[in-house]
Amino acid sequence: MQKYELLLVLPGTLDENESEEKAGEILKIVKEHSGETELVKMGKNRLAYPIKQIRYGYFYTIIFSAEADSLKILHEKLGLMRELLRAVITRFKIKYAPSATPAYGYSREDLGVDSRPVVFEKREEKKEEIKAEVPAIKTETRKTTLDLKDIDKKLDEILDDKNLVAGI
Repeated sequence: MQKYELLLVLPGTLDENESEEKAGEILKIVKEHSGETELVKMGKNRLAYPIKQIRYGYFYTIIFSAEADSLKILHEKLGLMRELLRAVITRFKIKYAPSATPAYGYSREDLGVDSRPVVFEKREEKKEEIKAEVPAIKTETRKTTLDLKDIDKKLDEILDDKNLVAGI
């Protein structure tokens, strides 16, 4: 049996209790086809693009272990659920475990995977150093005055030119 991760996106039009109920129903379906399962709530976020005219969604991940044969059946059952916006099943790798925000990740125990969020230290960028590295760009603007008589002369020269092709 291999560990897999199921990413769920439920519509943001549901309230929080309804989305948890739907995630619980999906967890029951996953338990039918797998051994150990674990549901991780990732919260409500804005979608990168609208799906079915919905701009926000509730994100959940389910980490489970299953046989490769049961994944196809699970994927088909999830595809029949109308209230589910997206469902993606991937092979679980602790190194690439997704999280709701970049500051959170998964911790690992000796016996398996513990999904309690672990807060990583956030880098503080020094804005002063960044500004010092970028040189200031100076732009020069020339002010020229144009006389209407000069413009009329130039137009006459262009129009009187014998090399002009007529009709264009």
